Amino acid sequence: MNTLSLLAQAPAKPAASDLLDRPEFIYGTVGLAGALLAGAVVIYLVDRWRKRQATADTADAGVELTSFRAMYERGEITEAEYAKLRQKVASRVKTPPAAGGETAPAPAATDPTTPTPTRPPLTAPLPDDYFDDPPPPPSANGTAGPPKPPA
Repeated sequence: MNTLSLLAQAPAKPAASDLLDRPEFIYGTVGLAGALLAGAVVIYLVDRWRKRQATADTADAGVELTSFRAMYERGEITEAEYAKLRQKVASRVKTPPAAGGETAPAPAATDPTTPTPTRPPLTAPLPDDYFDDPPPPPSANGTAGPPKPPA
């Protein structure tokens, strides 16, 4: 009988609605949602800044080329100088800068007497028959394919 009286006095387990009444649960949930939202905003702003930098570099290159062309047309620079400047700007626009804002190092000059190895041109990343099933092994009777049952 004592056991029943002890069980009757035990507090009931909290219901699901009681969980929403606890402020630490509410504050924790709001804090987690706020942290996720703040992280998403930071990622968005960094991505927007990165894209703006990339387009600004391209626009600056266009302005530079225009000014070099005007200098060439006015006779302030020679055709060789203009071609050299145009090549520099074109190489800067075509190759994006390495991470950290540093420019990539120029490739080392090769010795013209050393032959460069030649490779066959690649037509695709993988050969056309790369994913085809291999041919079946020859059967006991010498023909390709599975052995045929005797008739």
